[in-house]
Amino acid sequence: MRSRLYLFVVLCLNTAAALAEVNSDAEVSASVPVKAAESPDLVAPEQEEARRQVVSEEEDPQAQKTTERQEKIEEAIEQEQKIEQAPAVGKEQEKAREEVKSEEEEPRFEREEEIAQPVAKDPFDGDVYGSIRLRYRTSDNGSILGDSGSRIGLEGEYLTGQESWAYARVEVGFNVLDELDQLLTPGGGAGEGKQGDSLFPRLYSVGIETPAVVASYGKSWSTYYRISNFTDRFDSAGSSAVGTFNVNTDGGATGTGRADNVLQTRAFISFLPEDSRVKPFNLNIQLQSDQPIPGVDGENYQNAIGLSAVLESRSDHTFGIAYNRARVENLDDPAVQAAGIKGDAEAYLIGTRWFDEQWYLGFTLARLRNHEATDEGTYFLGWGSELYARYRLVKNYWLVAGYNWLIPDKGETQAGEYELLYGIVGLRYSIDEFNRLVYAEMRLDSTITESGEAVGNIFTVGIRWDF
Repeated sequence: MRSRLYLFVVLCLNTAAALAEVNSDAEVSASVPVKAAESPDLVAPEQEEARRQVVSEEEDPQAQKTTERQEKIEEAIEQEQKIEQAPAVGKEQEKAREEVKSEEEEPRFEREEEIAQPVAKDPFDGDVYGSIRLRYRTSDNGSILGDSGSRIGLEGEYLTGQESWAYARVEVGFNVLDELDQLLTPGGGAGEGKQGDSLFPRLYSVGIETPAVVASYGKSWSTYYRISNFTDRFDSAGSSAVGTFNVNTDGGATGTGRADNVLQTRAFISFLPEDSRVKPFNLNIQLQSDQPIPGVDGENYQNAIGLSAVLESRSDHTFGIAYNRARVENLDDPAVQAAGIKGDAEAYLIGTRWFDEQWYLGFTLARLRNHEATDEGTYFLGWGSELYARYRLVKNYWLVAGYNWLIPDKGETQAGEYELLYGIVGLRYSIDEFNRLVYAEMRLDSTITESGEAVGNIFTVGIRWDF
């Protein structure tokens, strides 16, 4: 099985490298002058469009809004710098005119100029948003038409200063048809809800935001997800291997997915000159306490902490690291021992991504300790890895490919024969960037359950329609 995975990884990486080479050749032959492209202050329209598409695809709506605000602030700073650096000829000419006028003997009538008064802006702003996501899945177990993470939300913000906001958000997930499709995805999923739930909370938080700091409290996308989202971009599967949605939950209790009752802060630290090729350093911290241990009745985590850091270049290369730890106090409890837990829940993650208007490549690698479990709920120590690649074939058609691989350490005998391993290939048609699209994906599955059973392939077609 590992030989098959090795072959699959090599094929994916070779394909990604070939795509990058093709894209590089295209850039060299482009009509944009090389000097303009080398300037960190001049971002090509194609590059801005690529960033906008990547942001629109992310699951975290508050992070999308923060990114948009940061980019607007950066654009305003660049415009001010251009004005300051502009030739002073115009100012000198205006000064000369004033001097000539002052020499006139005859008093002149001052022309009253109409001054446009700024329109007062309402400090409060709000919006209702949502996404309908449906899919049809077929496998050896049958075919099901079901939900794929549909949601509706309400957001509101109040302008407290020139560049400061107080905000609140509530987002609810719902099943347009049924949640039975979880029966087709043993061994992990995207944490979109619990089987049988027709309505469930996805996000709810209040917070403040400034150009330098964001702070919030509630149920929010975790600091860990700032990195794991690099590869959480498949439409029908994926995000199963690096512990984001651990133990087949939404990652809320452990704090790596949509974290429950979490206090978060995010700081933007600019330690390099403004004309450098690196954007402000992004440092994220979160705190939790007294959340239930998934699959262990009557036991809660004690204090939990999440940390992540993101370094992004202006040429759309991103590198990030994350760490999450939830303390387990009663290791001698029979229920804790029966679940295979030997210590605190820990997740270490590194990730990188690289993209432009034609392609996207993301990779994540995780070390998980007492954090993830088998399909039967047995915890283990192991390694996880995810790869996601996307390439524009022509106009709005995209080819997607990648893999998810999660394997326990050799000494973790309590995990049985469990190994999560599957590749994904698919085709996507974007109707409106990545906000509205249709897709088809094939999950080539070699997963083995704890008891040694194989999981068959799954073919999915679906639609995403944001509003």
